[in-house]
Amino acid sequence: MPDEKKSVIEKAPTDAVSALNALVRDLAPQGAALPGAAALPPADSHSFFDMLHRDAMRAAGEIKRSVKEQREAYIRKKHDSGGIDGRFTFETLRVDSFNQRAVNEAKAFCASAPQMAAEPVVLIIQGFEGTGKTVLCHAIANYFLRFSRNPSVELVSFETLRQSHFYSNTEDKEERQQRARLIEHFESVNLLILDPLTSTREGFSLFDQKIFANLLRNRLQRRLSMVMTIIQPFGQLHNSIGDLCFESLKAYSVLTTELYGQSRRPQIMVNGVPLR
Repeated sequence: MPDEKKSVIEKAPTDAVSALNALVRDLAPQGAALPGAAALPPADSHSFFDMLHRDAMRAAGEIKRSVKEQREAYIRKKHDSGGIDGRFTFETLRVDSFNQRAVNEAKAFCASAPQMAAEPVVLIIQGFEGTGKTVLCHAIANYFLRFSRNPSVELVSFETLRQSHFYSNTEDKEERQQRARLIEHFESVNLLILDPLTSTREGFSLFDQKIFANLLRNRLQRRLSMVMTIIQPFGQLHNSIGDLCFESLKAYSVLTTELYGQSRRPQIMVNGVPLR
């Protein structure tokens, strides 16, 4: 999935060894030294390119090590911030008949990441309170942190996105710039997860519709995918988000899945009886 604001991790080749070996192969048939150096005698060419290959392999190893360290530091930062919970992964999820289909759909969404640049995807997860929507979103986020070529991921509620658009007469220039940077971040991060998109059964206001439609349009232009959760049944989604947002969604390849059953959260007990 491409990102106009590339993370530092993407500045290095994904496969540094292959990239540097290709450079050596391009140079080797020429039988000439590097620019600015004297030509090599034919007898010395083989040993020279052996040395160049060894140097390339060492450099590739250093690049890969640096890339790995940068990714691990980024993951720690995301986990430490509390935005993404490192405890929830596809390996730690408890899968049963109520959530198996949704988990499989989420895994398929993650596996299709390399093709998303050609066709951005929106995965919509529906489920009532406590059915596991947030846990599944964290598992998706952790997958992208670990395995996506660009691991930039943001997991926020629509309310957080909404707050970033509130203008105050008392804010100074720096605060306005900070809001603008935050909005730009939501529009350009590699994977944006909105959990929840709607937290009540009430529909979007006109202000909400404008924000969401702009987000969808700007991310589509950048070929970036999204995940979002809703509590309303899918049949109520159109009325909930409005015509403009619903039509904007259609520009994506939309996947839908549902979580079934009762709340998975621990019961609150009073004198040994669960509180309802």
